[in-house]
Amino acid sequence: MSAAADIHAFIIEELLPGRGIDAIEYDDDLLAIGVIDSHGVVQLVGFLEQRFGVTVADEDLTPENFSSITSIERFVTSRSDAGAGLGS
Repeated sequence: MSAAADIHAFIIEELLPGRGIDAIEYDDDLLAIGVIDSHGVVQLVGFLEQRFGVTVADEDLTPENFSSITSIERFVTSRSDAGAGLGS
């Protein structure tokens, strides 16, 4: 599974329930449509750090890095050691 697919699956399973949203696309603005709130950010950061072995600092928590699955994947890839472990 690719990093984007892993992130998508996590969001669908952990962040969408109870939000009245049935599906999301990789380029949807997760902040604007209400998928990610402050609690969701904490959950997502924990998932990214555990699954991909990256460290997410406070200054990394920007809309540019966390607005969509595509931007989250780009962030994770930029923080991993040459993409090691991604897609496995």
